[in-house]
Amino acid sequence: MDTDYYLITNNKTMDRSGLKKKFQRLFNVMECAPDASDYESFEKKVELLNTVSEVENSSVAVFDMHRGKYAFLRSRFDAHLQYPLNDLFKKEPSYFMDLMPEKDLAFTIDTIKKTFSWLAEKEHEKRKEYKLVFEYHLSDPAGNLYSFLQQCVILEQDRLGNTWMVLILNDMLPGQTDSENLLRKVFHIPTGKIMLFNDDNSSASMLTARETEILGLLSQGYQSKEISQRLFISVNTVNNHRQHIIEKLNTENTHEAIRFAKSVGII
Repeated sequence: MDTDYYLITNNKTMDRSGLKKKFQRLFNVMECAPDASDYESFEKKVELLNTVSEVENSSVAVFDMHRGKYAFLRSRFDAHLQYPLNDLFKKEPSYFMDLMPEKDLAFTIDTIKKTFSWLAEKEHEKRKEYKLVFEYHLSDPAGNLYSFLQQCVILEQDRLGNTWMVLILNDMLPGQTDSENLLRKVFHIPTGKIMLFNDDNSSASMLTARETEILGLLSQGYQSKEISQRLFISVNTVNNHRQHIIEKLNTENTHEAIRFAKSVGII
């Protein structure tokens, strides 16, 4: 475990500015060398990204690993957080880090560092096959915390195959997770297999095998009565499981539970 993350999670003193500098140093070792033609090619894709951001419920961002700042960002959370994020996307990540609790910041840095160190060992052509998913919080000016789920995949590589642009989707979670049990996983997209952080504790790991089975059936469109007949249990038992799933995943309804579960690979 990263030393800084250990100190924070054990209530030791840690300087926020030091954590931010540590994050910035990550890009010094993640070498990539895009040229002018690469940037010209990326600019042609911005219109498509704008279209995606209009139809997605998620906020969409692209992070430039070479320049260490956002190349694109469209936020849907300005009204909740009361910050003009869409006007500030050219800011470095440090702006958003100031909105994170320190434990979340240490967790995020530790997660990104370990993920990209792990990806660096993979063949260049295979790196786009993996997705990082993790939770974190942001604070509004009044100090209220909001829970988010971030999904990251490699969007562009330089001509040598090094990671250059990272596509980021952020979803606001309706429930409130605490900073002690934040979820993080790296998935192999073609198979859905968890590749990294498989032993981490999280709210998702609290689902029983039966609850996971029922959630999977719900995602396929089965109703409670149909599930009860398929699993040879009562409708009341199915509905009790549904309520437990919603409570454990900190969602407001079954639809949100299914969406969250698919994002983090539970189903």
